[in-house]
Amino acid sequence: MVSKLNPILVNTLLAFLCGLLLIWSSSAFPGFVRAMVDKWGAALYLPEVPALELRTLVQATGNWVMERKSLQDRNSELELENLALRTALQQELAPEPQDSSEMIGARVTLRYPDAWWKEIRIDRGSKHGVRSGAPALSDGFIIGKVASVGEDYAWVELVTSSSFMLAAVVDDTWDLGVINGDDRGNIWLLYTPPEKEFQRGMIISTALVGDYLPPGIPIGKIWGEGDLRDGFMPQKVVSGAHLTQLYSVQILRTGGAGGGAD
Repeated sequence: MVSKLNPILVNTLLAFLCGLLLIWSSSAFPGFVRAMVDKWGAALYLPEVPALELRTLVQATGNWVMERKSLQDRNSELELENLALRTALQQELAPEPQDSSEMIGARVTLRYPDAWWKEIRIDRGSKHGVRSGAPALSDGFIIGKVASVGEDYAWVELVTSSSFMLAAVVDDTWDLGVINGDDRGNIWLLYTPPEKEFQRGMIISTALVGDYLPPGIPIGKIWGEGDLRDGFMPQKVVSGAHLTQLYSVQILRTGGAGGGAD
């Protein structure tokens, strides 16, 4: 029975019969077929034109978006290249760091953008007398300490790093605390009691913590209070050095053990 036939088979047979009918009619009545084709073409033209225009608009929009992204990417690349060239030029124009009996002059050779406030690399290492843990200074203020040492280079961890910890003292009150960064350019003096009143501008210096780091090296000034944390009142500290523009530093000569090459 027809109702029991496979629908796919039925549709195939009907399509085949329609095809045969179309072939026979095009041979027997060529003028009629052409007229029908023209009419159907005219009828389909109206819905086809908006679809074609929409497709063209979508393609043009896609091409514009891709070209804009390409231009933005190229612009970002050029900005990075320009920044690298300016940095290299400023480093070349910076005064040659000088050694002394107490300090080792060094140039900053690398500072990653994603670790801008964490570390820098310098062009002096163990063969120049640089030792792990030695303080790094700029403009007379401590800006970090040597974290690792190679033969002719070293990495300096900055005071703005969240892993940097340094015992410090408020010169005016002799209150002790710990200097710590936040990886975003800020410096905090931690573990100060909330009942203490510190004035803006009070000097913060290193405290005596060992032979490798003598006391009294300036760090910066108190700028204001933070939010109470664990029963202590953090004090925001402003560095006395220009931490955004470090082209050269001085490493304090110490008698500590040298760090291994990375």
